[in-house]
Amino acid sequence: MILGLGVDLFEVARLEQELGRHDPGFGPQLFTPAEIAHCEGQRHPAQHYAARFAAKEAAFKALALAVRDGAHWREAEVQIGPDGAPHLALHGRLEELAKSRGVARVLLSVSHTRTLATASVILES
Repeated sequence: MILGLGVDLFEVARLEQELGRHDPGFGPQLFTPAEIAHCEGQRHPAQHYAARFAAKEAAFKALALAVRDGAHWREAEVQIGPDGAPHLALHGRLEELAKSRGVARVLLSVSHTRTLATASVILES
């Protein structure tokens, strides 16, 4: 049974601008070390960061968390599985909130172009 659906669309240039402000704490506030390593290893890192940010936003929307309810950005982590497909792992407070709502499975789809990144998250019981 579907418990939640979240979708987000994000401009790559907006994230690229934020990352370029030379605030060394910006990236680590939003992304896990593994996410940062993955994005920085890509030819166009901003596209991959934007897709991950969209996935995090979509997860918060799927859980109906308008104010994040004590959860942090890094508690939603995009991981790449052995098959090369992205997966969304929930940690900490975000994982607790999902479990309290009966979430047993999180489905993730991400895509990006040079200018836009999008993500969809489906929560299943």
